[in-house]
Amino acid sequence: MSSESGSFSFSRPDLSRFLFDLYDYEPGLLRRLISARPHVCPFDHIERHIPQDARVLDVGCGNGALLAILLAAGRIKEAVGCDVHEGALASARTAADRTGRGNAVSFRRIQDFQELPDALFDVVTMVDVLHHVPDGARAQAVAQAIRRVAPGGVFLFKDMVEGPFWRKLAHNLDDLIFSGEWVKQVKTADVEKQVINAGFELVESKNIPRLFYGNTLRVLKRV
Repeated sequence: MSSESGSFSFSRPDLSRFLFDLYDYEPGLLRRLISARPHVCPFDHIERHIPQDARVLDVGCGNGALLAILLAAGRIKEAVGCDVHEGALASARTAADRTGRGNAVSFRRIQDFQELPDALFDVVTMVDVLHHVPDGARAQAVAQAIRRVAPGGVFLFKDMVEGPFWRKLAHNLDDLIFSGEWVKQVKTADVEKQVINAGFELVESKNIPRLFYGNTLRVLKRV
C-alpha cells in the first residue's frame, strides 16, 4: 500500500491482503471477516477525505481497521479510537502497534457518547455505528460527535443504505449473524439536516454499492 499525491494507491484485494496480514493474531474466521471489509466498506472513498497529518477521532472504532489503514499510510498525526467493547479495543491496539505507528493513536472505552474526548479534531468519523444506536438516541449521538469537530474540520458519516430492499436485507442479515442484532436503518437525510443546521456544509453525498451491500456516505465541513 502506498500513498501518492495525497491518495492511496491500492486495489481492494491489496487492502484485503494488508488487513489479513495485519490481523494474523485473530482467530481464523474473524481474521477473514476483517480482511473482507474492503469489499463491503468503501475505505477508498473514506480515506481521500482525511488530510495528511490529521487529528482524527474515530467514534465506534471497533477493531480499528480504519485507523490501522490511515496509520500505515501516514495520514494520522494523532488519533483517538472510541468503542464500547473492550475486546475490540484490545484488538485495535494490537493492530495499531503492528503498523509501527501505534504511538500516534490511543484507544478509549466509552459507555456513552458524552464520554468522547473533550477535544477538537480535524476529522471525526462515524462509520457503521449509528444503526447500532437506539432510534431515539441517534440525534444525541451525532450531536456529541460533531461537537468534537474543529473549525474547518470534517464530520464523515458512513452507514448502510435505506434501500433498495434487497441491499437493506443483506445488511440486516449480516448484522443479525455477526452482532446478533436486527438493526433499523438510519435516516441519512435526518443526519445530514441535523449536521448542516449545526453549522456545517455538505462536501460529498454519495451512495456506494459493494457486492450485495449499499453504503451511504456523507462528508460535511464545519464552516
